[in-house]
Amino acid sequence: MRVGMKSSGRVLPRPTASEAGSGTGSASSRRLARQRRPGVVAAAAMLLVLAVATNVYLFRSSGDRVSVVRVARDVAAGHQITQADLDRASIAIAPSVTVIPGRQLEQVVGRRAAVGLRKGTLLATSQLTTQQSPAAGQALVTVPLKAGSMPPGLAPGWRVRLVFTYGDQGQEPVTGAPLSRVQTTALRDVAAVVDEVDGPDAEGAMTASLIVPDADSSVVARQAAAGMVVLVVTERRG
Repeated sequence: MRVGMKSSGRVLPRPTASEAGSGTGSASSRRLARQRRPGVVAAAAMLLVLAVATNVYLFRSSGDRVSVVRVARDVAAGHQITQADLDRASIAIAPSVTVIPGRQLEQVVGRRAAVGLRKGTLLATSQLTTQQSPAAGQALVTVPLKAGSMPPGLAPGWRVRLVFTYGDQGQEPVTGAPLSRVQTTALRDVAAVVDEVDGPDAEGAMTASLIVPDADSSVVARQAAAGMVVLVVTERRG
């Protein structure tokens, strides 16, 4: 039997232990919820501020886009640039990156590529030249190259060294004078720059137009026609 308490002439039942504990737990839960609510609100506010800041940054970044000159197709080193070789791109770019403003595109037309230009790259003034190719003292020689006589990926602008090898016939095609293995390999190497590359064909052979010193052009042409030229890459450019 529960022991009651009198209140206003009535006997009130005493709460059981489980009822008392339940009331205490509910009060504790309410206090804990009140304590947690400010933290939840603060976290939500921080997320909101972060989202707003991100949107502002993206908006400003998109507003900082500028028009620049871009290469529309591959251009070999030394070739004159045409209108079709270029287009404009609107991008967000760091101040440290050197580019040509889009409004100056027409001023680029007619100049020559100092190095091989790749489609999709942003054009810079350092990649242009007004000098005609080949320049004075240079010559342009076409060299057929068999598979295995050149490095893979040969491209305009690369600096190479022509190494003359011993041909199958052992003779120069122009004079017909026989060359011994010692005479052929004694020819000094010739430095050159790749102007243009055509191929490979079904057999893997390619044709490369090379800018060489004019004094060496005849030797290079003869050895190339005899199939006695191997290219060694000394610098990749463009």
